[in-house]
Amino acid sequence: MKPTFKLNLAIILIFISYFSYAQNKFDNIKTNYMKYGAVINIKHGEEIKFEDGLSITLASFSHKNSINQVTKSSAYLILNKKKEKNEVFLSIYSDDNEKSDEELNSYEFTKTVQSEDNIESVVTSINNDRVILWKKYKIQLKGFEYDKFIKIIVSEK
Repeated sequence: MKPTFKLNLAIILIFISYFSYAQNKFDNIKTNYMKYGAVINIKHGEEIKFEDGLSITLASFSHKNSINQVTKSSAYLILNKKKEKNEVFLSIYSDDNEKSDEELNSYEFTKTVQSEDNIESVVTSINNDRVILWKKYKIQLKGFEYDKFIKIIVSEK
């Protein structure tokens, strides 16, 4: 083989491997734009975009055990709009099945709490584990499959 043929072959192989790498690197980025108010599945490592420039990336997951046997699983999101980034998280708990729909699906909810001496009181709480308010957006958790994907609804407040 002539040296120029070997050189040309090496260059071609480098280009093929580079384009193969570049294609794989961006496979998880959706190029189609999402609509506000729709339920969106976002996979681990995936970025979704909206027409007004908002992008959301599902960066990672974490899992924590607590003293009272309630576990917490969180999905970490990177919100990006016009070069302003914010890392936030949405979480579920192992006792979510005992909570009301209002508590799971509202940013602010009220519930009746009974103390040890049987006194009932109404408490208003903020649900920042399942709902994020950022800039003009509301991001609400609707489903969670640990280390795989989450389902969210994104709307403008």
